[in-house]
Amino acid sequence: MNLSQFFALIRPRTLTAAFSPVVLGAAMGATQFQATQPLWLSLLYTVGILICVLSAQIAANIWNEYFDFKSGLDLTQAAGNSGSIVREGISPTIIKRWGYITTILPLVLGVTLASAVTWWYIPVGMLCILTSILYSGGPKPISRTPFGELASGLAMGFAIVGITLFAWTHTLHWTYLIPAVPSTILIGAIMMTNNLRDFTNDANHGRRTLVILLGRERGLQLLRGLFLISSLWIVAWAISGIMPWTSLLALLSLLPAMKVIHIFNIYADPVHLNEAMKFTSISCTLYHFLWAIGLLLNTIM
Repeated sequence: MNLSQFFALIRPRTLTAAFSPVVLGAAMGATQFQATQPLWLSLLYTVGILICVLSAQIAANIWNEYFDFKSGLDLTQAAGNSGSIVREGISPTIIKRWGYITTILPLVLGVTLASAVTWWYIPVGMLCILTSILYSGGPKPISRTPFGELASGLAMGFAIVGITLFAWTHTLHWTYLIPAVPSTILIGAIMMTNNLRDFTNDANHGRRTLVILLGRERGLQLLRGLFLISSLWIVAWAISGIMPWTSLLALLSLLPAMKVIHIFNIYADPVHLNEAMKFTSISCTLYHFLWAIGLLLNTIM
């Protein structure tokens, strides 16, 4: 396997779902809570969490590639996988080996972080990693059920925001929900866009994803609703005075979100719909990053 093949295998576009919640969680911890430790230590923990979640997402992508091949899903899928096995001819054994390697790194790093911050990171981290593996593997993969969006949103949005915030604050507070809820929604939106793109192929392979149960049109309506709810959420907290008005910079993420809906309204083939995945990832990333920038700007001003 050469470098370009490995780069395709890890699916860089999906990694925004891993690092965006870390950025927002760190910004919330730095600006909305009183410091409990030196800034350099909080940043060090954040970098460790970032490496951990990125490597865990890479591992999940690799296992997804392997299990999709084993199930035969990749054989007729024109978009949504790297094609490492079915198009590049890389041995499934090599893919599986990389799956094990990339799974070990977040486990080791997670134990190190837990020893420094809290041992509660161990069960939370194990639950997230287990969810990532069961998303594509196991006797009944979560990705083939109506619970794929919820599982990925909780493991990659809610949990990552909470873990990062705790590294800064060393306490639990209800305001963790303010960034964690929309993060969960938007990570779920990425998975829903993926399932809308693969609607026909998934249905032909017997998958029972949420959008298949709802139907394409109602699934698209739900996706539109998720984008709207995440925007109204931040507006409500700004009006309440709990979040600064500069947080509303995150509303600019609606622009690529509107592009996603536009694409689905015009195209139906998976190749064109792959562009929708790109814009959903951009929207999710902008939402987290612009909210974080808004928090930092408010602190500076």
